[in-house]
Amino acid sequence: MSVSPRPTLLSIVAHARAGALDHAWRLFREAGFEGVRDDAGVLSVRGRLLKDRALATDGADRRAFYAEAALAYAEAGALTGASYPLINAATLALLGGEPAVARTRAVQVLEVLDRDADEAETPYWRQATRAEALLLLGRTAEAKTALAEAVSLAPEAWEDQAATLRQFALILAALEADAGWLDLLRPPRSLHYAGLMRLEAAGVAEAVGLQLAAERIGAGYGALAAGADILVAEVLVARGAQLHLILPGGVAAFASASVDPAGGDWRPRFDALMAAAESVRVVAPGADPTQALAVQLAAEVAMGCAVMRARALATEAAQIVVVDEDAEGSLASRQSLATWTAAGRRRQVIAARRLGGEASAWPAAGNLRLAALLSVDFGDTEEAALIGEVLPALAAAAHPLAPPRWEGRRLAMVFAGPAQAAAAALAIRAAAPQARSAGHYGLLRAAPDPFGGAELLLGETADLPAQILAATPVGAIQVSDDFAAALHALRPSRTEYVGDLDGGEIRLHALKA
Repeated sequence: MSVSPRPTLLSIVAHARAGALDHAWRLFREAGFEGVRDDAGVLSVRGRLLKDRALATDGADRRAFYAEAALAYAEAGALTGASYPLINAATLALLGGEPAVARTRAVQVLEVLDRDADEAETPYWRQATRAEALLLLGRTAEAKTALAEAVSLAPEAWEDQAATLRQFALILAALEADAGWLDLLRPPRSLHYAGLMRLEAAGVAEAVGLQLAAERIGAGYGALAAGADILVAEVLVARGAQLHLILPGGVAAFASASVDPAGGDWRPRFDALMAAAESVRVVAPGADPTQALAVQLAAEVAMGCAVMRARALATEAAQIVVVDEDAEGSLASRQSLATWTAAGRRRQVIAARRLGGEASAWPAAGNLRLAALLSVDFGDTEEAALIGEVLPALAAAAHPLAPPRWEGRRLAMVFAGPAQAAAAALAIRAAAPQARSAGHYGLLRAAPDPFGGAELLLGETADLPAQILAATPVGAIQVSDDFAAALHALRPSRTEYVGDLDGGEIRLHALKA
């Protein structure tokens, strides 16, 4: 039975989005698309793959791939006369070192838009496409006006605006022109917040409000304990910003441990914010919400979510931490500040007076472990290559907490954190392009191995990488939302949301080099 080209093209694009570019190209060739020049859809996918190839290289190779991608989009545009492939062809020609060709194609784009006012998908994209063509022609003042008008047509279409801003930044860099004016059009920034639980509230909300206004915050990520968390969250909601809650252990357990003991009106305020939140996410479900590792996991995920949103919207992430004016602050606050500062991000520390003496100690970790798990399937990688090339490359790049465990041609590894697991996964893909990897980061319970090996790590978290692996395309690396967020909290990373597992319970992200 024959397979229609359109689903095949969709599958190819899905593999490219998942970071399995080599496999996407193989599918493209096996489907017989390599020599197709009379199908605009095929040519556009070819342009997409070549653009991705350009982004994975640098120097002369990058320019060459950009030029090839431009040609593919130009051929698609010649077939359809549509502005989308034509504007891509124009911008990619500039990036490929052909500014004169870029200008010629930009003129064609303006002619298409002037001839058919309703040609593009939406009013935003029509005006943004016009702005991009004007920018390629060096008509910067007109481009600024057109882009500002596009933003006014869809003021909250932040992801669309971010895509345009990234494209404009590439153009301005290629033209060696100032890109500072783009900052005035960027979507609102995102925020991570944390701080004291028992504090003198006077003046804190006002200080937070000033910082949110100065930073132009549009969304905040953090927990909701009585004290600084609730104060910051209330200011966010009052200002019309989105509130995204990340709670350890579960909502009821968290409220019982971190809100109710404070008494007063903290619980009604907590309940009101829960109802007002844009999203509520639980990490380490079933864990003690006051356990240090559960709190650390929630903080890392919250920080990473703020960073991921900022990256998706081509803007920045900031942090507000409320600390004890007479001490260094809680362990959680110190960890959050240290992680954020190490990544060189924007932060603001607000001092407040602690009430009720010293903070209570957190429960000891006991047999709990916070770890990153990586499951790898080497697929049809030849055994000689696996033994002679892949495993030595992995050994040089990977530093697992315990010896890896083999299950046939699958390998399971445990790492101290997502950065180490990500490095191992990327090393494997570089050495074995047909391998696929899956990762998760979370709390596990350790038990002694009765057969004398390394300790066993048990629980639902331990089973998740195998489930993710089953949904991972050949050549791709897919990780859970908690893994991706914690990775972004620690260092600049490149991931892309690719879908959900278990009916939406777990979001999956492709990890890219």
